Amino acid sequence: MASKEECDRYAAQLAQRFEEYTKWAIANWPNKDFPLLASDFDRSREELSDILGPKLAAGETRRPDQDGDAGGGQYRDVAPMPWP
Repeated sequence: MASKEECDRYAAQLAQRFEEYTKWAIANWPNKDFPLLASDFDRSREELSDILGPKLAAGETRRPDQDGDAGGGQYRDVAPMPWP
């Protein structure tokens, strides 16, 4: 399992590389009549924050088979309640 320091270094490097990539993409965008803007990458930044935040931290603190209840068994009931 990765340590917190390894996860932090990974997150910082991934964020830095993404920013470098977006700057390169904007600078080298071939269609000057319809320029690429930094705001065009906003959704990608949101997705990246999901990857670097909860998903990266979840791998450090919880196993996928842990669902937060005291039972901790393999079966987890996900069926909705029946209609009355």
